[in-house]
Amino acid sequence: MKPNFNQAAITYGVITGLIFLALNFGGWAMASTDTYVSIIGICTFIPYVIVTLIIGGIKLRKQNGNLMTFAEALKFTFLAYVIYAVIEAIGNYVLYALVDPDLTAKVMEISMQKTQKLMESFGASEQQIEEAMTKAQNEPPHTSFKQVFLGLGIGLIWNFVKSLLISLIIRREPKFEDQL
Repeated sequence: MKPNFNQAAITYGVITGLIFLALNFGGWAMASTDTYVSIIGICTFIPYVIVTLIIGGIKLRKQNGNLMTFAEALKFTFLAYVIYAVIEAIGNYVLYALVDPDLTAKVMEISMQKTQKLMESFGASEQQIEEAMTKAQNEPPHTSFKQVFLGLGIGLIWNFVKSLLISLIIRREPKFEDQL
């Protein structure tokens, strides 16, 4: 029986979205804002979504007679990323706009301090540092629905690129001799 690629994508999208929510809300609930910023920064670089989709894609391919076209793989990975990104956007909006409306300003302040230290360590001039700080201070101190979903759209472009790469890894096309 051929697996349902859409259902699998929804399942893996929800799983990765729930992992994100656990990390995001868990980090916020268990730590100070400074530690929360560090936790989220680290979690950004942990490729749990990529690893989950590769494992899920290989499992799905095995259920399909160890064959999966590039189009099927891309359909699976990108749909999973869309589901994940929607959960991520909703979770961020709920946390930053509803649960803790002051969190955006706190995170921005910590990020500005870290950026200033980083720029100083790289030898940036006082003028460059001051310009970067002024630009950051001009950002709104709250998270709006518009900001979150604009970020969702931009994130989906990057997620499509990642989906292409994951699809190249998990696909296994039928050999030409098998098609004759």
